[in-house]
Formats: sequence, C-alpha cells, structure tokens
Amino acid sequence: MIMLIDLPAGGLPAVVFGAGPVTVDDIEALAAGRARPVLSGDPAFAARIEAGAARLKRLASDGDAPHRLFSWHGAGLDTPFTPEQTRAILSVRLASLCRGESGAGMDTLRHLAALLENDAPPALAAADQALIDGGAAMTGLACLAAVRAQSLCRLAGRVTALAAVALDGNASHFDQTLFAARPYPGTLRAAGWIRDDLGEGSGAVQPHDLAPLRCAPQAIGVLLDALPWMVQHIELELNSAGGEPLFQDHPGHLTFAMEGMKNAVTKLADLFEQQMALVVEACAGKGLPPGLRSAAGSHGLKALQARVSAWTAEALRLTPDAVGHKAGTGMIAARDCLRAVELTEQVAAALLVAVRQACALRHPDGLPRRLGSGLLDCMARIAELVPLAGAERRLDQDLRRLLAVIRYDGAALLCRARIAVP
Repeated sequence: MIMLIDLPAGGLPAVVFGAGPVTVDDIEALAAGRARPVLSGDPAFAARIEAGAARLKRLASDGDAPHRLFSWHGAGLDTPFTPEQTRAILSVRLASLCRGESGAGMDTLRHLAALLENDAPPALAAADQALIDGGAAMTGLACLAAVRAQSLCRLAGRVTALAAVALDGNASHFDQTLFAARPYPGTLRAAGWIRDDLGEGSGAVQPHDLAPLRCAPQAIGVLLDALPWMVQHIELELNSAGGEPLFQDHPGHLTFAMEGMKNAVTKLADLFEQQMALVVEACAGKGLPPGLRSAAGSHGLKALQARVSAWTAEALRLTPDAVGHKAGTGMIAARDCLRAVELTEQVAAALLVAVRQACALRHPDGLPRRLGSGLLDCMARIAELVPLAGAERRLDQDLRRLLAVIRYDGAALLCRARIAVP
C-alpha cells in the first residue's frame, strides 16, 4: 500500500511492504520511480520473517548451495529486462518474500529494498531465476501491463471523441438509451465518456456510418469489464508466496488473465487502426483534404498510416494463446501482453497526431466551446506536444513525446484521471 510516511519536503510516497496487500499500482509506481519501498516497522513482521529464515536454515546444511544455484540458472540467452521492468520484478519479489514463507531473512529484504531505493537494479534476463523466481518476473510484467491497459481504455474513449470531432461526428450515436439495451457496464461507461466529451448538438452523420466510431464503446467495454478480474488474479499472485522451496509454480490463472488481456488490448489497436483509416482516407468526403494534407505538394499522413498498419499487424500476431503449461508459459504470456500494450500505445500516439491535424484543419480557430472541458483541455495539451504538420517533416519526435505522456503519466495529462478498478 502507498503511504505518505517519514517524508522530507518533496519526498516520494512510500510503498510499505509487510503491512498489508500490495497492488498493481504500487508496483507500477515503484517501477516508474514515483514511489519508494519501505519495510514495515512492526516487530511482529520482523519476527515472522526471521522465523521463516530459521526454518530454511535448518533444512539447508550445504553452505555452497546458493553459489551452485546461481551457476545452475546461468543458462539463459534472453534479452535483459529494461530498468523499469527490472524494478517491477524486484518489487514483486520483495512482496513475496515479505510473507515470511520463502526462507529469506531481514537482511535479504533490506538489500532488495536498497536496490530499489537507490535505483540500482541488476541486469536481469528472463532466465535469471536465481535472484527472482519465474513468478516474480511474469507478475512484475503483468502489473505494468495491467496499469497501462487501464489507461488505454480511457485514452480510447477520448481519442474516439476527437476522431468524431474531426469527422463532424454525432454525439447521439453514444446516447445512453441505445447502450442500455445491452447494458454491459464497461460499454456504458465508455459511451458515457465519449458522450460527455462531445457535448450537445454535434455534427450530422448518418446513423449507420462510421462504425469504428459508433461501435467504439463495445470494443473498449470488453477490456473495461474484464480488467477487474484480471487485476484480481494478478494481485492474488502478487501477494502470495511463490517458488521453491514452498511449491512448484503452475501459473495457470495468471497465464489465462494475461492471454485475455492481450487479446482485448489488441482489439483496441485494431479499433485505432480503423479510426486512423477513417480520419486519413475518409476525410476527403467530410470536407478535409485527402490524407490530411495541409500544404500543396504534401503527402499528408499516409506514411504514418502505413506505420500504424504495421504496428497493428504485429500486435494481432501476438494473439494466439500460449500452448499448454510448459515451463515459461506464464512468462511468455506476460511478456507478449506487455508487448501488445506497447504496440497499441504506439498506434494510439499516431492516431492522436492524425486527429490533432484533422481537428486543426476543420476548426482553424479552435474547437467549438460546446465540447466537454476535458476534451478541450486534452486538445490543448496535444497541440503543445505536436505542432501542426504543414510541409513534409519527420514525425518520430512528436510520437515519442506523446508516448512519454501515454506511458509514464498514465495518460493523465490527456485524460485527467486514471480508472479506478472496482
């Protein structure tokens, strides 16, 4: 749990280990450097940890066993985890060891906490399970994927509203009465976001046009409705004892959650790609220049659209489920899910560039004031990050700026709030 304890002025909030359950948001905050780890000062916690360590010492009489264990696991060829991923993995391992059931003493816990506190994580590859068991690796990546998937849901609602504004959309497509006929909670919630953003009296689109806009709440709603039980599975794993000597891992629940999250996230990438095609290609029939060209001789955003198609294809290629329960299945599922999230964020960033261009061309004097205040604030923020594309120019720096906001601010600067998972 994150607590504001013993903080100097401007200090980071503390995630307290050993005082209660840890959440996916706690792990993400530690991984992003927005929080610091603190071990519980409760004497009962220290006593429980040392009692567990004493039991293991009675079982392990071979003093050379730790060295041999490190050597035995040194057989991997995997790409090292990023520093952010490594911090998430170490945080998960710390949470597991703090249960007092894995034989680690207080000195080990203090050392892990110091690695995080001093931002000195070791270089870890997926096969390095001497320091971290496989459960810690897959759960750490799962925590990062879950938090970013939550933000993608809200961002999907906002970017859909912006695309509707760019194409002179109609807020009546998102009327509550329509979605109440099939009242999935997530779908209702997503439709409400878009409806609030669009305000009243917008556009005059035909009722059955623009399905990637009109049907967006259904695509967003699937992930919104699934995330609570997925997060529940991740947090149960996060707050459990894992790995040997207690038991052999069999990560069926977490694997199932990550496979489902991966599939639902890639559906958002597919939705964004279809919306991109509408904004870039269908714009000519909506009073905008083909390809969103803003200068004579410009090719517009067709090259960016091609990149979006490639990223979406790669994301969708990740969707087949991992086979069986072989060693590494949970790790593969978590890694592929996080990669799918990353690709979907890239597609979302590209779509934001396109809707920024389209909205500026349609409304050169600024967006109508009838739109929701959140949407207006969002467009102002995007305009700060992405200059209007006039003559041909590189867009990679624009995309990187947007990705930094999407990934490391949880889209808060674009959406003003993070989803609270029930």
